Amino acid sequence: MNIGFVSLGCPKNRVDTEIMMAIVKNSGYKIANSLADADAVIINTCGFINSAQEEAIDTIIETGKFKEQGKLKYLIATGCLTQRFGGQLLDELPELDGIAGIASLTRIHEIIARVEKGERVIATGPLPETFVEKGPRILSTPPGSAYLKISEGCNNRCTYCTIPSIKGNHRSRPLEELLHEAKDLAKRGIKELVLVAQDTGVYGLDLYGKSVLPVLLNDINKIEGLEWIRLMYLHPVHLDTELLDVLAGENKIVPYLDIPIQHASNKILKLMNRQHEVNYLRDLIAGLRHRIGNLVLRTTVMVGFPGEAAIDFKQLYDFIEEMEFDCLGVFTYAAEEGTPAAAMADQVNEEIKLHRLHEISTLQQKISRRKNISRLNKQAKILISSQSGRNLYIGRGYFQAPEVDGLTVVKSKSRLTKGEFYDVQLVGVRNYDMIGELADEPAE
Repeated sequence: MNIGFVSLGCPKNRVDTEIMMAIVKNSGYKIANSLADADAVIINTCGFINSAQEEAIDTIIETGKFKEQGKLKYLIATGCLTQRFGGQLLDELPELDGIAGIASLTRIHEIIARVEKGERVIATGPLPETFVEKGPRILSTPPGSAYLKISEGCNNRCTYCTIPSIKGNHRSRPLEELLHEAKDLAKRGIKELVLVAQDTGVYGLDLYGKSVLPVLLNDINKIEGLEWIRLMYLHPVHLDTELLDVLAGENKIVPYLDIPIQHASNKILKLMNRQHEVNYLRDLIAGLRHRIGNLVLRTTVMVGFPGEAAIDFKQLYDFIEEMEFDCLGVFTYAAEEGTPAAAMADQVNEEIKLHRLHEISTLQQKISRRKNISRLNKQAKILISSQSGRNLYIGRGYFQAPEVDGLTVVKSKSRLTKGEFYDVQLVGVRNYDMIGELADEPAE
């Protein structure tokens, strides 16, 4: 039987999907190259915010139409949405033949077998207390780059967030297992390793009594073949001196940090339970820029949180203007059932939220463009991921994280190998993307 996969949501979900793909293949099934060729489809869903839930449900419904056409036999949903809503999904979505929660990921082959026998499966048991999302993977990322999920779950308890209730408490993968997988990925030709978690800064706290992210980074830095190590999802309060020393000192850790700040009003930060004030952020960013040369900073902010008055929004706007983040994602607050913020007074109306979203987006677009213009006429090491046309290739510089930032379009008369680095002269800017030419390319 041919099994097709759809992975929605964050890179952590993508890793889970890659594990399920390997399990399915090792169980004797074939991986379909397209949904049209699949006898069964597994949709790994996101359930973090309303828009992600809507995307997941729409994807299930659209994929289910293949069953109506007789092209698809079975449809299974996994991941956050199934963990959050359980059997309710089967009741409301008749096209589904089974659902599997977080703890059932590594038993996906058993669930498929049960569905084949005619059972409508509900496999949403209790959340795991240890890290279980591991095993061989079939990589689905572009050549040369892969994610390494170092932990799962979260203990931060931000008042707007459903992650602890969906994913459970923070649980780390043992250090030796991560190093073994990192070495294996390097042997498979991976040049860039992107470390992901709900909060990478507290990696190992549950296993070793303290964060051992600096130890992990030191050890990964020694792996032959790896050239870039990238850190995503660092909560500001977990960037301590020991970690900063490693970030500033190890040569393979790219000077790019993703530090979601969410807001810059002390009132809103307190309501969000972010565990710090805005001056802490200002000092942290100044210290990072002082210690790490050519640092690129990415952040995420939320507008329209309950109680966000005009003055609070202005403080956020002014802070972004002052800090000049290289990359920034902005989204509107959505009340999530079961979170403390959903019950808060002074909910902001949608029209104001959208206006504030537009204001921040417009500001950041100007900042990001200025940052990109400052890179013009300089050389950058670009990891090539694909070819888009004759003499045109797509890649990324260290200043561009996969899936969330811009890309670099590279013009070259030479044939470039996907998954390899090339020196590129940056010659143009197109929105959030860069345009470059292969450096020192011989003339025809």
